[in-house]
Formats: sequence, C-alpha cells, structure tokens
Amino acid sequence: MSVPDSTVMDLHQIVALCSELSSVATADGDLGQIVALVAGRAGVWAAVVDDSLSVLELSGGPEPDEADLLATALDEDRETVSQLISAAAQMRRALSLPAFGAWAVSLVVAPILVGNDAVAYLLTAGHDADETGEDTRIMVTEHAAMVSAVILGRRRVVAIAAGRARRELFDGLVLVGDRTAADIDGWARHLGIEPGHRQRVLLIAVDSPEGAPAPAVTDLVEHLITARWPTATVVNRGTEVVTLVPGDDDAGLARRLGGLAKLCRETVTARFPGIRIVAGLSDPHTGAARISTSYEQARRAVDIGRTFPGLSEVVVFADLGVHRLLAQVRDVAELGRFTRHVLGDLLDYDRANGTDFGATLAVYFRENGSPQRAAALLHTHPNTVAYRLRRAAEIAGVDLGSYTDRLAVQLALEILNGLGGDLCATSS
Repeated sequence: MSVPDSTVMDLHQIVALCSELSSVATADGDLGQIVALVAGRAGVWAAVVDDSLSVLELSGGPEPDEADLLATALDEDRETVSQLISAAAQMRRALSLPAFGAWAVSLVVAPILVGNDAVAYLLTAGHDADETGEDTRIMVTEHAAMVSAVILGRRRVVAIAAGRARRELFDGLVLVGDRTAADIDGWARHLGIEPGHRQRVLLIAVDSPEGAPAPAVTDLVEHLITARWPTATVVNRGTEVVTLVPGDDDAGLARRLGGLAKLCRETVTARFPGIRIVAGLSDPHTGAARISTSYEQARRAVDIGRTFPGLSEVVVFADLGVHRLLAQVRDVAELGRFTRHVLGDLLDYDRANGTDFGATLAVYFRENGSPQRAAALLHTHPNTVAYRLRRAAEIAGVDLGSYTDRLAVQLALEILNGLGGDLCATSS
C-alpha cells in the first residue's frame, strides 16, 4: 500500500488544472471527472461525499486500485470528519486536518455550495511536501469544489423541475375529479407507470415541530428510497413522500418495505432530532384508476399510525383490523380511560409486584386463546399459563368466560398495544 504524496505544483500547473476543471463544467461533465482530474494531477486521493459521509465519487489518482482506502479511513473516523465538514460548511471555505487517519495524511475539505446550502463536500488526502504544497492543495480543492457546485447546481435545477412535474402529475391522478380514462392512463405513463400494472402505495409522512426543516427531511427520504428502490415511482410532496411500488402483495415485499421505512426513520432521527416519521402501506391494486384508492388507503394508515404509534414500522392498511374503528374515536384520552377502566388494576399490580400477569393475558389472546402456544412463547408450562390467567382475571375484576368481558379485555389490550404499551414485549 502506498499513501499519495501530494504533487507540488507550480503556478502554471495550477492555472492549467483550474482551467481544465472549469472546462469540465462547461462541457456538461460530471463529478467523476472532477475527482479524477484532481487526484491524477495533484497526486492525492479525492472524493465527493454528502453530509452522512456517503461517498458519491472517489478516485485514487496514481493508485486507483487503492481508492477505497480513503473511504475506509473516512468510515473509521466519522466523528472527526463530520466535525471538519460541519466547520467547513459553517465557515464556507476549505479547511485542512494535518494528520488524519492511520496513515497520518493531510485531509482537505471544501464545501460544495449551491446557493446558501452546502450540498456536498470535496475531499483530498495525501502527504504534502511542505506548507507550499498544502496551500496549493487547498487552493485546488476549493476551486474543484466551486466547479462541482456548478455541476450539482445544474442537476438541482433539473431535479426541481422534474420533481414539480411528478408532483403535478400525481396530484392529477389522485386529487382531480371528472377525469377520463384516457387522462388517467396518460398521466400514469408520464409518471413512468404502466396503467394496467399492479401496484401499491407506500406513504412516508414527516411530522415536524414548528419551524423544523420538513423539505430537507423529505428530500433525504426521497434520496434514500430512490437509491434503494430504482423501479419505484417516487413523488416528494413537501411534507410526505409517496412511493408507488410495482408488484403483487407478498410477505417478502412487506418485509423489504418495512426495512426501508426503518432505514428512513433511523437516518432522519440521527440527522434531524425531534422529527417523527410515520409510514403507511396500501393494499395492492391494478390499474391507474386505482392509484387514488391506494393513496387514500396509505394516507389512512398513516393517520392511524399517528394515533397508535406502537403498531409497526409500516402501518399496513390490510392489517389494521379493529384499529380502523378505534381510530375513529377523536379523543385519544378516552381510549386511555377505557383501557384504564378495564386493565388499570392489573397494570398497577404487575408494576408494584414485578409480575407479568398482564403480559401472559396479552400473549394468550394473541395466540387465539391457546394455553399451549402461549406457554411455548413464554417458555413456561401450560398449567402456569392457566394459573396466571386466573390471577389476571381476579386482579382485573373480569370474567374471561364472559363474551362481553373477553371483548373488553381484548379491545383494551389492542389500544394499549397501539398506544405503545405492548405487554407482549415485556414477556420476552
């Protein structure tokens, strides 16, 4: 392994490189050409990264097979690099770190500024021969970042226009009345959707405190989805991201969508504390005319997910069951009072005595009233389950042999689960 030694460039070479970098933008070039030029001419590693340190472009200059070493170094010392790029963005100029990583290379970071936003960062890393070499590399890195800003700015204009067009087409599909079948099919095709194909809608809504940057969050969610699901049609509507997912309903698809929603939630939470992500998934439907139905179902699932935050990573409309009715109760506090009336004594007893009678009751109902299956999940004997059920009924003051009492207990457990107090979780 060889660590790049930065080339000490004279003024003529610097001017020539800067001119060549500028010509890349003029010729509608890309970021890959920028980092390759900088790395090759300056004898350094070069990369473009985003705020999360995901590498957008990377080049190793004279040692292209070892370019990934820079990515490895960035990943191993994420906190240091994050602090450096944050400072560079705030100061709006290039900054250097003299001895970075295991190879003690000099790292230079320059923000790529589009308008007032640092949309990415250009990094170079290598050994500078002296202070002149470091100053030269800072100058080159800063100029390369400026040229990269032209490229990314152009992309942003195109992306904004394309996004606005997608949003208007989608709104036409789901919100406009008195549409002909030809209009619907035409709008769908412009969105990249074959009218006769089967699809479902994944809706990810952003709940922001007053003044929080909701557009920045939905932009991030849109990027995460498009990068991992290229066959989907993604529409950013400002406070929500709508994804039209092709294909039939199956367990594998639901798991993938759940994993995607979890990734969006974790990434957003890490970068935007206080922001809440709620995801809803519609039933599958065939035909462009049913996209509006899919969207309404997904939006309904999101609304129920807001009321019952304990449901799942993705609230699936088909799986909502009784929660579709419970969500019609406008006063959520009333749901809590009902649960308290039915199970309050039992919850208090378990909390005061360290018992888990309530958890046993929840697992028993989840397993359709089977003591054997409940015992298997609780890693105990069916006789123990029977004893705990009797004690739970005595403490709660209910008769599990009564249809009315059983229904009230099951509803109270569903409300408790939906509001984020899943008793089953306490039993594992």
